[in-house]
Amino acid sequence: EGKFSFPNSISDATNFASLFPHSSSMIFGVVSESLLDGTGGLFLGLVKETNSWIRPSFLGQSDVGAFSVDLREKEGVDKSLTLYGGNRQPQQALNNPSHAIPLIRDLNRRFGDATIHYVGVASSLIVNGYNLATSSRRSKIYVIFDTGCSGMSISTSLFNERYSIARERRENNLWGNVEFQFSTVSGGLVSLNARKPLTTTLDDRPWGKRLDGHLIVLGLAFLEGHEMTVDINSDKIWFD
Repeated sequence: EGKFSFPNSISDATNFASLFPHSSSMIFGVVSESLLDGTGGLFLGLVKETNSWIRPSFLGQSDVGAFSVDLREKEGVDKSLTLYGGNRQPQQALNNPSHAIPLIRDLNRRFGDATIHYVGVASSLIVNGYNLATSSRRSKIYVIFDTGCSGMSISTSLFNERYSIARERRENNLWGNVEFQFSTVSGGLVSLNARKPLTTTLDDRPWGKRLDGHLIVLGLAFLEGHEMTVDINSDKIWFD
């Protein structure tokens, strides 16, 4: 627990105070030097809501209601994180509400996840042109959007299924071209793609309960080149 401030990056002190009204005493994780090869540092995640029996998240101690992570390559413009609170809303929520992908809280409410991750349901997962999985009422593709992940992590059962299919089809690459498709609130389609993403496996029971489908963590391999905007209060996410 300690004092929190952005002395060199926040020019609007009034806006900072409105986002972090309790900044004089906040709880946050400190990564040990052994993990960061001697540099140390703070570990500030972007998940806001958690169950009451665990320590509060960083944003859970703020009045932040939305944020944007801009990972687009633009000459002369740095990649950025923008936080919104109070009366401030991201442009996506104001200008493109129908392009939003709905976020769900099933992992927390039904399967024991102690945090409210930013989770969407993918309509389909296509690998090397083959439709590996499709969401239905009884089986869903739960996708956690995570800027802290470099590639993707996938349920062990789905990984093994993909391996069997690749052998049967005599494919040269297990995860060559990977595409996730999501339905927007207006019925449109948003695709996130990656070429040869680093892929690891997840336990099929990450919180002790078997999911009614598959769990995938989608990382930077899919998010680079996009601006990801999350409206925490209305459970929506946009990609530009």
